[in-house]
Amino acid sequence: MQNQSANIYRILTLTTDLLLIVGLFAVVGWWRFEDLRISNPEYYNYYLQLWVLTGVSWLVVGRWSGSFTYTAGLEQRNVTGQLLQAALAQFAILAIIVVGLKGYYYSRLFLAVFFSAFYALAWLSRLFYVAYLRRQMAAGKWQRRFYLLGSHATADAFIALTTHRPELGWTHVGADAGALDERLDIDEIICALSPASTQYQEAERWAEMRGVRFRYLPDMGSHYAGQMNMSTLEGIPVFSQRSEPLLLWSNALLKRLFDVVFALVGIVVLLSWIFPISAILLLLSGVKPLFIQERVGLSGRPFKVLKFQTIKPSTGDSNALQRWMRKMGWDELPQLFNVLAGQMSLVGPRPHTSEDVESYSSLVKNYRIRHWAKPGMTGLAQSRGLRGGGPGADEALLQERIRADVYYIENWSLLLDLRIILETLLRTVFYPSSLHQKLDT
Repeated sequence: MQNQSANIYRILTLTTDLLLIVGLFAVVGWWRFEDLRISNPEYYNYYLQLWVLTGVSWLVVGRWSGSFTYTAGLEQRNVTGQLLQAALAQFAILAIIVVGLKGYYYSRLFLAVFFSAFYALAWLSRLFYVAYLRRQMAAGKWQRRFYLLGSHATADAFIALTTHRPELGWTHVGADAGALDERLDIDEIICALSPASTQYQEAERWAEMRGVRFRYLPDMGSHYAGQMNMSTLEGIPVFSQRSEPLLLWSNALLKRLFDVVFALVGIVVLLSWIFPISAILLLLSGVKPLFIQERVGLSGRPFKVLKFQTIKPSTGDSNALQRWMRKMGWDELPQLFNVLAGQMSLVGPRPHTSEDVESYSSLVKNYRIRHWAKPGMTGLAQSRGLRGGGPGADEALLQERIRADVYYIENWSLLLDLRIILETLLRTVFYPSSLHQKLDT
């Protein structure tokens, strides 16, 4: 659902971006070369070509990534993700073209300064426009006036949402069980009646004759919470309750490449020296270095997870070194090999034993949704300090952990993965006690 604010956002972002491309190209070019037309006319033509390619490619990738599109509820995270997608795509396009043209004549300093300034200013301008549009719509501007025909639980929730959040751009002007007034001054009809009913068909004709947009609002029940995603099978609509970004092959490929690259870096930079040192220390403390345990992974399939041994099998206790390794998450580092093998991801729901799966799924009805994604070395729940499990796990804590895992699956983005990794590292290095801050609540 879009309204006038979407058109305003598109015009503002398009205009701003084109002005930035023209202005920054001229300013950075003058700063780097002064007047290139006089000093080197041949290079001036090459840079003129790059300017045109930059503008055209940005329009193409911006449309593809949705960075010119405003939707209700657009957040800073969405703006950042869209712009990052567009920037990466543009870099790929320009790299192919420049290499093909043997573009050794382009200054690296010019390219670095221009594109850094352009992306930063384009990002800041979008954040400003989103905040501005929300404030204006919250004050009552650019509202789409709708009339609700019919009644059910989801219709009541829709009215409550638009009433309490005017920044979404929708104003409720009335409702009726099944009749329409000829004098209505509205932009939309939201119909909560059955499409098979005579009243529905009459309302649809009424809207068509007056040029009023007509939308259908299905009844999702009083306990519905979330978002429905529609796909079609030969024209027949099929609804699913949860979005899954990782079902797209492009997203899955991007996440896998991210995992492989950083797992290799982690193995070379960290495990190459951490593994032998930890192995020696653990052997001296009287335990075998590695612990292999079966856990439940993607689609509920079992796999063998690797860990450093931090509990003595014979007694069940740990020494100071082993407790420190477990507290800092040091014992999880061998799982980089699981990531490289494709059994795990750097970020995802933590893998549990089959016994814990049976126990937790009996307490939390949507627990097994966690199995829709590969298990991770860390996850959104862990970055928030929601750790702890076993037979004595607090049910409220468990509910909160599962909500975090499900949110991650429904809202995955590469930016979210980076944020979770950064937050986990910061907690581990500077505030390790916060990794378990929810255990005593």
